Amino acid sequence: MFNLIRLFLLLVVFCILYPVFRNRSIYYFLRFSGPSFIKLGQILSVRPDLVGDNLAKTLSSFQDSLPAFSEKEVQKVLNSEYVDFTKIFAEFDFKAISAASIAQVHKAMTFDGKRVAVKILRPRIDKIVLRDIGSLKIIIKIIGVFSKFLAKSLSDIALLLEELAKSELDLLQEAANASKLKEDLRNVKGFYVPEIFWKFSTKKVLVLEFIDGISFSNQKAISESQFDKKKIAENFVVSYFTQVYGNGFFHADMHPGNLFLMKNGDVAVVDFGIMGMIDKKTRIAVAEILIGFLNKDYKKVAQIHIEAGLVPKDVNVDSLSLSCRKIGETIVGANVRDISLASLLENLITMTRDYKMVTKPELLLLQKTLLLVEGVGVALDKDLNIWQIAKPWVKEWAKNNIGFDAKIRDALVDLFGLVKGLLRSN
Repeated sequence: MFNLIRLFLLLVVFCILYPVFRNRSIYYFLRFSGPSFIKLGQILSVRPDLVGDNLAKTLSSFQDSLPAFSEKEVQKVLNSEYVDFTKIFAEFDFKAISAASIAQVHKAMTFDGKRVAVKILRPRIDKIVLRDIGSLKIIIKIIGVFSKFLAKSLSDIALLLEELAKSELDLLQEAANASKLKEDLRNVKGFYVPEIFWKFSTKKVLVLEFIDGISFSNQKAISESQFDKKKIAENFVVSYFTQVYGNGFFHADMHPGNLFLMKNGDVAVVDFGIMGMIDKKTRIAVAEILIGFLNKDYKKVAQIHIEAGLVPKDVNVDSLSLSCRKIGETIVGANVRDISLASLLENLITMTRDYKMVTKPELLLLQKTLLLVEGVGVALDKDLNIWQIAKPWVKEWAKNNIGFDAKIRDALVDLFGLVKGLLRSN
């Protein structure tokens, strides 16, 4: 009840401020409403189709940071998770090096001399998140009186929020995400995922290798480092394409604060709470669309959109191909510094609205990740052309996944699986 009263008072303040401050008032309402509302703001920031481009841009500034909780609370969690944490950590710094809405991170050292990062869930965070989601559902019901469309959209996002909460409130799930990403990228040069210490990790405490490097949020230190920035940017972009197209499992929050330049010149990534998954059918469709753009075959791009069910079947292919051309000509052959990624995404979203394209959450997450990757890449190399790096990589991937031989192979695998299933059912 107290939380509902608090939210009601925040809502009153919001209503007073909204006519003057508009989008910023929405940002601050979410910021002060609770950790789940901060997550809601982060999700809405990648839904410009729902909230509009300007609000999405405002919400993208969410830093998801809060004051650290006390040493006493940290000890309480450690005592509840271990028989004796002093026999696990030879050293433990109770001053957090970072604190977010769900958890905070501490430096420590194990008895065998390994420096580790210890991520600890906030006390009672599971109850707080459930409280926030419950409050959000009540707000959605109230909104439903005025706008059923907005209420339905927010309801879908609330469900996504619940799913995210399940993974972010279980640090063993985050450990599994990191472990899989590390395995997927074992052959990718220049990109590093820290080791997970499973024997010390629990649902509330995650212990992983401490990354000693320069945060990409410190652009001055990155630019002054002696490494080949152009090569680092190229390795970083290739790691992105490997995650997305090669494995269909990608780190969906690669902002500068989660990236570090290590002492050997590799890029390391941390925080594996938000991951994206994209099935092979969609990966192939997206890759074929990308190849079509790279080859300037806009009619092919339009046909793939229709065949993949991304637009209604009755869409005029020539009209759609013209829209694709308008977008494609701003991408291919230009340096990223000479084009606006925001304008590019705006054009894609406009096309989505014009042709009633199905807005798939995983594709929006993909767009957000690409925006982050290009931002980091351009900070390293102002002449970076992500599409030129993509061209040989995607063509090689396409040969193994889209070509005639690959399609025959996949068809045989699918047929074998179908026969196997039929035999089991009998």
